[in-house]
Amino acid sequence: MPDDHKQSFAVKPDRSRTGGGPRIAILGAGFSGLGMAIRLRQEGHENFVIYEKADEVGGTWRENTYPGVACDVPSHLYSFSFEPNPNWSKRYSPGPEILDYLKHCAQKYDLYRSISFGKTITSIRHDGTRWHIEFSNNETATADIVISGLGGLHEPNFPNLPGMNDFDGPMFHTAQWREDVDLSGKRVAIVGSAASAVQVIPEIVKQVAHLDIYQRTPNWVMARDSYAYPKWLKAIFKRVPILARIYRGQYFSMAEWRFALFKNKESRIKRLSRKLFTKHMEAQVPEPSLRKKLTPTYPIGCKRILISDDYLPAVQRDNVDLITDGIECFTTHGIRSAGGRERDVDVVILATGFKPFDILDSIGVIGPSGTSLKESWKNGVVAHRTVAAPGFPNFFLLLGPNSGLGHNSVVLMIEAQVNYILKLLKTAEIGDHHLIEPSAAATKAFDARLQTDLQSRVWASDCGAWYVDENGRNFTLYPHSVREYLREMKTPDLSEYVVTELV
Repeated sequence: MPDDHKQSFAVKPDRSRTGGGPRIAILGAGFSGLGMAIRLRQEGHENFVIYEKADEVGGTWRENTYPGVACDVPSHLYSFSFEPNPNWSKRYSPGPEILDYLKHCAQKYDLYRSISFGKTITSIRHDGTRWHIEFSNNETATADIVISGLGGLHEPNFPNLPGMNDFDGPMFHTAQWREDVDLSGKRVAIVGSAASAVQVIPEIVKQVAHLDIYQRTPNWVMARDSYAYPKWLKAIFKRVPILARIYRGQYFSMAEWRFALFKNKESRIKRLSRKLFTKHMEAQVPEPSLRKKLTPTYPIGCKRILISDDYLPAVQRDNVDLITDGIECFTTHGIRSAGGRERDVDVVILATGFKPFDILDSIGVIGPSGTSLKESWKNGVVAHRTVAAPGFPNFFLLLGPNSGLGHNSVVLMIEAQVNYILKLLKTAEIGDHHLIEPSAAATKAFDARLQTDLQSRVWASDCGAWYVDENGRNFTLYPHSVREYLREMKTPDLSEYVVTELV
């Protein structure tokens, strides 16, 4: 069994830095922020603070509370390699259980004392020496190093459709679920049919009077095949950790095998996947006309592949209409579709995803030259080695540009990035009197290679995926396997960086 999945946290602790060294600010207390903080503490760094806008850890898994929220990566793989959880209840765990896991990690590694809750950041500005952080409550802080753990999917995406402000009923995004809105017996419209929609629809369809699903494009929906772990198996994982590690390794290898789906050339895995999709669709949707509406015409993998066992049956319930002719406008009492028909509804739910890397709409990151990160990205979102940007010294991004995945666990990417940043800072001996940033030439060369490699991937087929910007540039996904990423991130090359000693 390959051990590539257990790649991180291998650097020996340097206890000489305990209590000293540069002051580090970590933005966000989700998987990325907590993973970074744990490694810092393991390395003997105590001079760090996690700034979190909410009153609890969890990130995505704290924010998303919609019915049916769950992970589509197997739980034993969607967790830190250094903190296995033998007690996962299911193959694909629900959101609240993942949130509990992150709380457990924060508690076990004594992070709560290092978290400053209720801190909404409005701007980060570098004065040539250090970073100055401003919060919405007018408080300020300084840091020698800033590490963003906010990820690339932070801001909910709200569609810009005519008449949205005219609708007089409740309207909310799945990422901002309204617990105070009772859907029982209501006429509900859900806009979108992708990742969050396929989870929430089977749950709410049981209680609403009627549900209209507005589908822009159909998705590749594969069988989820989830199951609960029996007590005896959880007991074995707890008593014999090596077996849990082997189990995790098997999932890693299976996920890596799926990467061939994203190559442009035809392959055995593509043929098998299309066959499994067809089998799943025919078994769950007997009506040919509805199957046609639910079957995508774009290549498999071009958009996110969804997994569900109960979405397709939910769509066929008597109280559900699947609407595929688009939205013309919202009205006071409902939605008028492109075909001219107006449907009255009581509640509108927007399952319209997130704005990739639009965290900069709410947080201004200003480098020492006075240029903002948003301005530097106006011609394309770019990050060297997916974690740093030229012109922004001592600033790092976890789950930054081009580090997203469509086939495996992003927690693996986070761990690789955390280790890379730690090694980079240690190798360059970055303290509170040094600055480090990638050179423009190295960044350009790295990005050119990524963009060239991405052209041979299925995402370049222009299927309208959120992975790609309006100019056809893919700034979200990594074009190779996780194994390749781990190799690339194993050892930093200082020749790609500019290190400046402050006088």
